[in-house]
Amino acid sequence: MTLPPVHPRSPFCLAMTSVIVEALRMTTTSDQLMALMEAVAREMGFRHYALIHHGNLRTPRPDRVDLKDYPAAITERLFSQNRYRRDPIIRGCIFADSAFLWSEISRIIRLDQKDRTSFELGAREGLNEGITVPYVRLGDCMGSCTFAGTRRPERAHLFLGAAQMVGIFAFQAARRLVCGDLPIAPVSPRLHPRPRECIVLAGRGYSNKRIARALALTPRTVDGYLTEARRLFDAHDRTELVVSAVLAGEVGLDELRNHQPE
Repeated sequence: MTLPPVHPRSPFCLAMTSVIVEALRMTTTSDQLMALMEAVAREMGFRHYALIHHGNLRTPRPDRVDLKDYPAAITERLFSQNRYRRDPIIRGCIFADSAFLWSEISRIIRLDQKDRTSFELGAREGLNEGITVPYVRLGDCMGSCTFAGTRRPERAHLFLGAAQMVGIFAFQAARRLVCGDLPIAPVSPRLHPRPRECIVLAGRGYSNKRIARALALTPRTVDGYLTEARRLFDAHDRTELVVSAVLAGEVGLDELRNHQPE
């Protein structure tokens, strides 16, 4: 798809955004949507895009959006190896309230060495900078729209507003095309109240000893609750556990607002 040219001093003007939003609303096939996303990414100076639900995408599901043009090594690492829950960008979506630059992710979550390794791997694959737009729909798995990889990372911030608007409409279009009228299946809670409270406090950065004091439990009991919860969600550490509980809809974003997992 070819988009109207953008004036170099006015990247992605309102008129351009309106044209794209209307085109997104008119798409009737996934191929059309992917062609449009490729054109939008190119117009903003990005090489790659992704429209994904933040869930296990190794096995295709009719109620999950998975339309992306990512380097093969990144797709393998995040989804084939099931590391998406530990990915800093996906974690950042939990705490961000709008589109954010990858280079400013440290303002949203605390980064550790694993996160820095993830960014280094991404940079080697051409994902040096990006914009991610979180998508949240009540009762649905969280998702996002991302544009990434650019030759001019210093100009990426100019497209934050456009990415926010385009990203939301793009994900809505993807969900309409991929999921159709499928109802959102109700999820039966897997967590009992006490383990759930432990996860919430872990998500706020509490240590096991501090959680024990807050809930009048022993540290050993807290450790047992969290260990069992990690087994339940197949999570390898506290970060994955908290992210998994949020993505599963068993812990609310409001309960973690202004906090983040260790």
